[in-house]
Amino acid sequence: MQSRSLPALVWISTLSLHGDIYNRLNRAMVRECGLTLAKYDVLAQLHGNPEGLTLGALTRKLKVTGGNVTGLAKRLVAEGLATREMAPHDRRSFIARITPQGSAAFEAARTQHDALLQEWMDGLTEAELARALASLDQIRAALDRRMAGADTVVDDPDDEG
Repeated sequence: MQSRSLPALVWISTLSLHGDIYNRLNRAMVRECGLTLAKYDVLAQLHGNPEGLTLGALTRKLKVTGGNVTGLAKRLVAEGLATREMAPHDRRSFIARITPQGSAAFEAARTQHDALLQEWMDGLTEAELARALASLDQIRAALDRRMAGADTVVDDPDDEG
């Protein structure tokens, strides 16, 4: 059996860690806040962009498919956490905005989100966490340099949902 390259092992380890944290955090967020991480991520983007975002821009920021964002936006609207209106400049696209109720839900969820991560990583020192973050930043920078100019978009960037 051939051993895997170090970059492949880093990738596999990153995916495994992401999956473990994501699944645990998602279950905890649903239990404690009534929000899935997917909804939390949409609210985080809308909270940071109070003027609203087109569903296409939201799709690109979240790095998911337009269909996923459209469904999430519809559910958030039904729950009173966001609004979804036709864009005045293009009747084919929609703009999502966070509501005051959505902002309150997001802020409460963010507190819980951060507290859980703090608790789970409590065994690591600040220096260890800083080194891990620096290593991830170096990997991202290396990928960005390598991919500069490469078309890495999988979804249709014009999909406004």
